[in-house]
Amino acid sequence: MTTWTKETSDFDFLIGHFDVVHRQLRKPLTGSDEWDEYAGTCTARTHFDGAISIDEMQFPTKGSYGLSIRLFDPVEKQWSIYWVDSRTMKLFPPVRGGWSNGSCLLVGEDEYDGRAILASYRWSDITEQTAHWEQAFSVDDGKTWETNWTMDFTRRATEPPPMDLAKVAGDFDFLVGDWDVHNRRRKPALGGDDHWYEMQANMVAYTYFNGAISFDEGWFPTEGFRGATLRLYDPVEKTWSIHWINSLRGILETPVIGSFTPDGVGIFEGPDSWEGRPIDVRFRWTRGTDTASWEQSFSTDHGTTWHPNWQMTHTRTN
Repeated sequence: MTTWTKETSDFDFLIGHFDVVHRQLRKPLTGSDEWDEYAGTCTARTHFDGAISIDEMQFPTKGSYGLSIRLFDPVEKQWSIYWVDSRTMKLFPPVRGGWSNGSCLLVGEDEYDGRAILASYRWSDITEQTAHWEQAFSVDDGKTWETNWTMDFTRRATEPPPMDLAKVAGDFDFLVGDWDVHNRRRKPALGGDDHWYEMQANMVAYTYFNGAISFDEGWFPTEGFRGATLRLYDPVEKTWSIHWINSLRGILETPVIGSFTPDGVGIFEGPDSWEGRPIDVRFRWTRGTDTASWEQSFSTDHGTTWHPNWQMTHTRTN
């Protein structure tokens, strides 16, 4: 039986609810010095004992949300941070870095207005009640930087009120809550003798952006790892992108993409690799109120045949 060890508490300061004052440069990288100031809120929680940090931001005056997902790599000892804007529902390229002397600097490649840039996030001035964050862009490979967005956080005692926005998706609302999960896994996952074993797990799931993002965390004590899933709805394609996160690696895995049929079955597929071999992966969800099921399969012939290797039966506990 695995005893979980806390890898990091770097973003524990952000757990809870905050009022946020934003200052945003109207026209970055143009030489302009015109800024907009507006109010928002932030609610954050951690998973994997601090090695995943998620916050949801509300921008009432803009009628939109933002979400950050922060993943700690237990091998490299650094953070990767991804941003999602509800107006596009796309994952921005990650920034990567870590903490030193009370501040955190993360840098990554991105694009702005058709130009290749470096983007940086910086956290500083951390107290129990307040924090400061800022974003900057560079067009000269980091020689000079222009700050274009700042946030000042002040802790609040109550959860922010929800925004009155149209619901875009709710396919994974059924999963919100706590579950006991009975697992059957094939070992090995592909090829070899067809040996299956069973184990128990627990899972808790949440939604963000009023259902357009789904996230769950699962505990697999006999397997020596925890797992999490990030699901993003694409309102243009009407599909979901589903990323798996293994606590031993701390990265977003290659997504599977798909949707639900009218009878409540979801099929999601995508390319991946297994032990150096190219494969396709398929997730199959069957929705339910008090019970639900999930199955993973691999294909080595571009989806002509599928080989199941992991099955979960979920039973609601609350």
